[in-house]
Amino acid sequence: MEPGRIVIVTGTSGSGKSTTCELLQRRLPGFWLLYGIDHFMAATFPAAYGHHGPLCAEGIRAEPLNPDAPDGPLRWRFGEYGTRAFNAFHEWIAAAARAGCNILVDHLLMLDPPLLQDCIGRLEGLPVLLVALKPPYEVLTARVAERPMTKKLPVDILGEDAARKIVDRLDRLRPWFYEACYANDCVDLTIDSAAHGPEEVCAQIEARLSNGPGTACDELRQRYPAAR
Repeated sequence: MEPGRIVIVTGTSGSGKSTTCELLQRRLPGFWLLYGIDHFMAATFPAAYGHHGPLCAEGIRAEPLNPDAPDGPLRWRFGEYGTRAFNAFHEWIAAAARAGCNILVDHLLMLDPPLLQDCIGRLEGLPVLLVALKPPYEVLTARVAERPMTKKLPVDILGEDAARKIVDRLDRLRPWFYEACYANDCVDLTIDSAAHGPEEVCAQIEARLSNGPGTACDELRQRYPAAR
């Protein structure tokens, strides 16, 4: 069976990757599955083990970038279950393609924690197009600030002041997310999603996809041989 195509759209929160993938699924001809880190964290990963939860040390924890400044910027660290879960996430992507399904994925492909390295290792031999959406940091900050808190929070797990804690934690994580998500400079296509609207972004991805799969993942496997 011929494997399905994989399009991974990476970028930090507010870059437009979820909007892009949802629109691409409607625009692209053929059968395309849609999955990504927002689906994964909201519906698959247990809230108690997420970076707002009481068991975050075993899953995904947010810790100070500088141990001497506990109230300063934060970064992600993975515990055992965080690592296992993302390994499974990447295996699901590979399994979908090996089953002959095309799949669109929005992701946060960081080098540390090594999400990118794990992902490219598990997708070896599959046709992947790796796209980065990278608007200026100031645009991202404004976009995120304008977002209403519309999602239901697991108050029973996180506590009554969950909304305040979440907003504070995300504000302190945002600078690191931007640096971590764009630390990798090897992608098949980079788009400034502040300079181009969603339809234009999709058109650029479609044009590149029409030329076949990308080469970035193969180049990255050469750069990070432990991922192979």
